[in-house]
Amino acid sequence: MGRGPEIRLHQLGLSDDIVTIARTHRDLPQQVREQVEAACLSYEEEVAALETQIDNLELPKEWFTRIPLRGELAAAKERLNACRGLLSVKRRIPFETMAEIFECYLLPDSQDAISEERRPRLQSELVLRPPSRKQTAGTLCLVCRYWKAIAMATPSLWSNMFIQAREHRGGDPPLVRASNVRGFLSWMDRVASHPWSLSILAKTRGIGQADAVPLAQLLHRPAALHLQRLTVDCDQYGLGMGELRFPRLTSIVVWRTRTSHFPSHPQGGPKPPDLPSMPALTHAVLSSVVPRNTLRMEVPWGQLTHLYLGVIDNRQWKALMKLCRALQRGAFKVEMCHDIDEPPGYPESKGPAVLEYLKELTFSGMAPFGRDSVSMDGLSLPALEKIRIFSSYNELHWEFANAHNIFGALTHLTILVEAWVEGDVVVNALNTVPQLQELYVKISEKYEELFEYLTYGRDIDGARGGRFRMRHLKALGIAFQTGWYRPLAPGETEYADNRRPFPYAHVQDLVASRTLAVRRGDFASITTTHLQELENLVLAVDGEEWGPAIEERLKEVVRPYTRQSGDPRLLAVVTGVEERAFNMISVDPMELCRWNHWDDGFMDAADNLDDFSLYPKCYSFL
Repeated sequence: MGRGPEIRLHQLGLSDDIVTIARTHRDLPQQVREQVEAACLSYEEEVAALETQIDNLELPKEWFTRIPLRGELAAAKERLNACRGLLSVKRRIPFETMAEIFECYLLPDSQDAISEERRPRLQSELVLRPPSRKQTAGTLCLVCRYWKAIAMATPSLWSNMFIQAREHRGGDPPLVRASNVRGFLSWMDRVASHPWSLSILAKTRGIGQADAVPLAQLLHRPAALHLQRLTVDCDQYGLGMGELRFPRLTSIVVWRTRTSHFPSHPQGGPKPPDLPSMPALTHAVLSSVVPRNTLRMEVPWGQLTHLYLGVIDNRQWKALMKLCRALQRGAFKVEMCHDIDEPPGYPESKGPAVLEYLKELTFSGMAPFGRDSVSMDGLSLPALEKIRIFSSYNELHWEFANAHNIFGALTHLTILVEAWVEGDVVVNALNTVPQLQELYVKISEKYEELFEYLTYGRDIDGARGGRFRMRHLKALGIAFQTGWYRPLAPGETEYADNRRPFPYAHVQDLVASRTLAVRRGDFASITTTHLQELENLVLAVDGEEWGPAIEERLKEVVRPYTRQSGDPRLLAVVTGVEERAFNMISVDPMELCRWNHWDDGFMDAADNLDDFSLYPKCYSFL
């Protein structure tokens, strides 16, 4: 049978004083507790009497009498439970504890969060979304007066704010519907002086000016002084925030709809978004907000410790790096500048620059090194340990003229370039990074040159002359583009085109020299320098029709040198296309976490996904 009607406090038969105290959730005084306990005893007797009456019915004669009695019993139990609830220990939970419980309730749930393993497959779904309606501080206010009092007095519950804004017509500052203004301002007032985050979805849609208020006008509130994190998903027009100042903003994400460039507005079309003043900013993710041939000086480049910029050209990159003296991690989507004319001067970035804190650089689009139009002279990166290049259809260029000042401390190098990369080109780059410990490279041709270069005791021409390069290398990954390497087809005795057999013997020599030969001491008479044993190996085969055959043969070649139970041998994995989540060479990992702030995992795709890792977690090791 269904539940009886919900019983309100005023239906319990208690005094008005008790009802008033119960509604405010204050702990019950002793005298009142005695009255409530007496009421509970009365309801218990009523419940017991009804249960006895139902048990003593003469069935089936009194069947229809049983139905209303059960209804009365359910109502009596409701009154008893509600009355007992007034004595519950839950009413004595401290205010602060309830506030912490509410904060846990408002954490993002698993259904709203994009998991690491799903994120690569959801690129088409990457939009800035409002928070779940089921989990808001406003929902807590609807439960009872006491919960509402706690929620209203706990600013942290209101510290994540989302608002939608629209343009009346293209190019106008974003507007907020009048119907949403009151709620937005009330929300800001509840935040008060607590640090808070704001997410703005500002896309071009029609909205009447008479029914809207400029977004920037709403942010002229005391709470704006305490804004710490700002996320903006905007179209190709401005934000109208040029006159605003957020003195405590430390992290910003602005992801802007891409246009070719930034002509003048309104005659020439879109303009870059007018950013607010951000004197405390240290973390920035800015996509398509820096016009060509300029450096936006409202951004405090000199104090940024974490920076992503997309899209900028290679000239801007060098000029910008000379300003970012505090930078620790940088990620950039760089495009080649094809202007024939001399680039404009960047007076703020003249002269040499030493970035003593920079440890990591990640590039998509292209790497700015080795371009004739821009020399890296004057730029020194003495602490740079990691460079990763994820690029589509851009040739691999490298910096040789200033290599010592750029790559002298480099220990990790990833080069996954969707272009024709030959082994000798990679070898030339490796000659500039003698301290390298981790290497992941994609290669298209001349495998043998790279394999021989990496094989201990092998000259680059294949002779055994005792050459030992990359002595510190402990993790190696190679992604093979096998267009020119395939097994002979059934019935073939030789290749009729320029294709050739895959050099499995070179792979075996490379792995054996860096594992078994080192442990046996085969090179002890040739060199006294310590040789690092290879600990991790990742080989990824592309999707050519002969790819699975190459993958299986590589497993056979590598397996004898891999780790076994209790044996400190190589930890290796060989993968094909069907085992990977996506084409790791053509994807831009920064696009996968575009709405995340740096400290929320903006670089998670590049840092943690197995497709880019030398230490994968989800693949089956040999």
